[in-house]
Amino acid sequence: MALSQLKQKIRYKDCGFQRRYESRYYWFPEESPPSCLIEVSQRDPYHDMTLYMLVNLATMKIMDLDVEEDRVPYETCPHAIKTYSYLIGEDISYNKIMRKFPEDKTMGCLHINELLQNAAQSFSSAYAFFLKERNFPPEWDEYRMYQGDLDPKSRREIGRHWWMKDKGVRNSCYSFSDRHETPELKQQVKPLDSITSLMVKEFRSARGDR
Repeated sequence: MALSQLKQKIRYKDCGFQRRYESRYYWFPEESPPSCLIEVSQRDPYHDMTLYMLVNLATMKIMDLDVEEDRVPYETCPHAIKTYSYLIGEDISYNKIMRKFPEDKTMGCLHINELLQNAAQSFSSAYAFFLKERNFPPEWDEYRMYQGDLDPKSRREIGRHWWMKDKGVRNSCYSFSDRHETPELKQQVKPLDSITSLMVKEFRSARGDR
């Protein structure tokens, strides 16, 4: 079925259910310790909930965590919130958090689990863009057209080649496939640290390592 047919099928149809997730990351590198406050919300006809998670960027561990529930379907829902205090002191790692949901599922909450999953899953991407903004040459950055005079397409290609320096990004999807790589741009971004290198340096700096 063509895309136009799929869209036509729902053109005059009421939506039966809609759920929206929003995640926001607020950076405080100037504080001691440097930190990030994560705010993740879930909204649908039955839920309006927000997870707040404070992460220590020097240790990458969760410093504090709480959940606000403005709308939930049952009176018993808020009682699950206190269960998640066990995550304080744990790494902000998607794999580790996924393995550390309450052992007794009857004490937890399906939707708080989803908020945690969203927060942890997007953290690395959010941190990567935070470091890119601080370290990538502004005259090459496609989001800072007010600096330098390079055209948008050239900036996008330089940025793509910089992302592809990282083994975790290279060949991870069609746009980051090395089939799009050119020797000239690869050489242009060679002096720059990859995103993983920036993360390691930032982590060591935050901990005070030399």
